[in-house]
Amino acid sequence: MEEKEVKEVKDEEKVEVKENKKTKDAKEGSMARVWAFIKEEHKFENWLLFALALILLVLALYILLAGIGNAMGDEGTVNPFADAYFDISLSGWWIFNKPWKVILISSIIIVLSVASIVYCVWPVCVPSFKELKFVTWTDKKTLFVNSLTVVCFIAFLTALFFLFNLALAPLFNLMFGA
Repeated sequence: MEEKEVKEVKDEEKVEVKENKKTKDAKEGSMARVWAFIKEEHKFENWLLFALALILLVLALYILLAGIGNAMGDEGTVNPFADAYFDISLSGWWIFNKPWKVILISSIIIVLSVASIVYCVWPVCVPSFKELKFVTWTDKKTLFVNSLTVVCFIAFLTALFFLFNLALAPLFNLMFGA
């Protein structure tokens, strides 16, 4: 009789442990699925982030130029960048009321956008770094000969186009009346 009771208690403990493990696994499983989704590479999202980071970088540089233009110019002087495009200090936002704030905020935005661009480009570069280990470089003589060949070919084409220009310029002047 006691053996049955001990067995039942052990079975109940096993069931309880299994239930606790299931709830724990469910919680960890959902977090693991979320983390796996975050770590998974989504090409569309990477391209979208890359495009938005480039736009943000251009905007931040634009704001930075306006902020530097305002910081460099005296009160009575004309800021050609702000006059030609916009004066960020006239926006009325508290964050843009001082030139140092404009420079600070735009610098932070530039750092974030560059970090986003690096984050998007990094998965493309990692295989390239691995492939660089397998690159074999040529010796100095071969490199010199190939470089000299390219330079001579470019010089030949330059001379050829120069001669064509000398020969055909009078004809074009006659045809188009320059």
